[in-house]
Amino acid sequence: MPGLVGIVSLNNDEINPNLIQGMRDAIMHQDWYQADDFVNENRTIAISRVNLGILNKDAQPYLARNGQVKIFLDGQIYKDEAPHPNPFEVIYQLYSKEGQNFAASLNGTFLIIIIDEDEQQVIVANDRRAGKPLFYFNDGCAVYFSPEMKSLLRIPSLNQQVNLTAVTDFLCNGFLMKGHTFIEDIERINGATVLKISSQGVMQHEYWRYEFEKDNRDRGKKYYKETLAHLLRQAVKRRLRNDGTYGILLSGGYDSRGILGFYLDEKANGELHTISWGREENIPDSDCDIARRLAQQLGASHRFYKLTAEEVIGNFSDFVKFSEGLAWYLESHDVFHRIRNQQGIDIILRGDECLGWNRLRVHDDHTMLQSLGLRAFQDIPIYKKVLKSAYYQSFYEYDMETRRQILQRCTAKSLHNRKDFFYFDVRVKYLLSTFNYGKTLALESFTPLLDNDILDFLTILPYKYRLDKGLYRETIIEQFPHLFKEIAQRRNDLEWSVAFKSSPEIQRFVYQQLIEEQSLISEFVDMEKLKRELDAFYATPSNAASKPGLKTQARTAVQKLDKIFPNAYNLAHKSSYILRKRQGRFKDDLPRHHLINRLLVLKVWGDIFLNYPVIEPSNR
Repeated sequence: MPGLVGIVSLNNDEINPNLIQGMRDAIMHQDWYQADDFVNENRTIAISRVNLGILNKDAQPYLARNGQVKIFLDGQIYKDEAPHPNPFEVIYQLYSKEGQNFAASLNGTFLIIIIDEDEQQVIVANDRRAGKPLFYFNDGCAVYFSPEMKSLLRIPSLNQQVNLTAVTDFLCNGFLMKGHTFIEDIERINGATVLKISSQGVMQHEYWRYEFEKDNRDRGKKYYKETLAHLLRQAVKRRLRNDGTYGILLSGGYDSRGILGFYLDEKANGELHTISWGREENIPDSDCDIARRLAQQLGASHRFYKLTAEEVIGNFSDFVKFSEGLAWYLESHDVFHRIRNQQGIDIILRGDECLGWNRLRVHDDHTMLQSLGLRAFQDIPIYKKVLKSAYYQSFYEYDMETRRQILQRCTAKSLHNRKDFFYFDVRVKYLLSTFNYGKTLALESFTPLLDNDILDFLTILPYKYRLDKGLYRETIIEQFPHLFKEIAQRRNDLEWSVAFKSSPEIQRFVYQQLIEEQSLISEFVDMEKLKRELDAFYATPSNAASKPGLKTQARTAVQKLDKIFPNAYNLAHKSSYILRKRQGRFKDDLPRHHLINRLLVLKVWGDIFLNYPVIEPSNR
């Protein structure tokens, strides 16, 4: 992805110009990308900014204090006091006043690098949720960083040893937690983090953390709805201050339509571009079907992008190359280039489910993490079947340690407050941010619902209003009733559980990649046992698509039941859970198509990135 690439010498040795150029070129995925290159006078600091030419169009770095301070910015900051504030002046004034803690006062999605020649230091700071990725490596002689790991794999001093803790994360959850990466010595910067790089080395500190239960007073639903409506409007307005053509990712759900409503209020007479994608558009009462009808009613320029499983599998290597194994859920990156080219869109607005999470099935820390999709390795029986026994034990221990470290970060006592803490501290940072910045290969992608002011509001909102997004739904329906005449009952996602079985082309791809070729996964997977599992999977008949809307109908039925018999479902589920746990029957097995996806990503990642070509240090 575009972003900031750099090398900072720790011992005043000159930087190899071939290396910084190679690191920059590794993320120049399109010939229309733009780049700003900087090398300081002593050739001990080199920074390259790769960008789409949409935000912060002037060349960087920005110079302050007679050129002694140089500032790079990837992303956006929001300042409401002036209609068009110079973000670099804002950053410089805060840095002059607050030093390396300047980022704590900033709202936005950003990565900032400040070179301070007077203090002989380089400061790197990101936003609260790590919306702009940064990976770095310190070999004791220099610090190297990039928005993509592939830049760092060109460094000759890097030992490309696979991090088995990260492999464990991926097998359990489909993404990497707690800043882990697949390469042992590469670190991923957590959100709300500042790195101070100087001749003394690298110092790192966290300037902010989610905290719940600060204010237990209930000010009443009316107050919270009015406050939330104001914050939502403000968040969308902040993101509409750029030149360029906007598009809205539109579904049949609540998040995107809330953003749509506030967008229309701000740009009542402006162009409206809406977008949806999936396997078919005309599935009755589905996300894309309702989005199309709503777009027609609003007079929007709407386009549906059809995806096929065969197309995604055909581009599987590109998916892994660009996502770098950070997520298992398969997408076609080509769709974002089509959106840019066919609709002329520069910036998309999209929703993320940050305004509440399901209340059901949360009885203790174990089920709390499980409700967020964070499985325990020991509860997934398939891995005991297909992994080599020595690795199974090691992965079990790695997972236990990761979960222990994650749980230590939260001080909240209420299970639902703990659940929302981990939703923000883990799922948003390491999964949703990954999905979002994957779209920035072709477009800028803004997420208004993750505005700092909204997240601060959520930390003081009593959890009963956060459950099932109840307050958010009521708020936006009251604001825009005309946008909510229909709610989607079905989804248009690719059905991988069906696709893996029904497509001979995909089946051949699975066997070829996982069974017939030696690879990274051959190290820890018992291939004979995996083949037996695949044979059994393909031997069972391919089910037709699951009944549309079944989960939605079940959830609605449970919600109605809860209104008549409060907590009835939760109590019944808790009793069943306690009984199964005591009997040792509590398991959370992985659907086989999820297993296949994750093993495919790991296998292809190893093929692409292990033994990545390096730049020889001849001029270093």
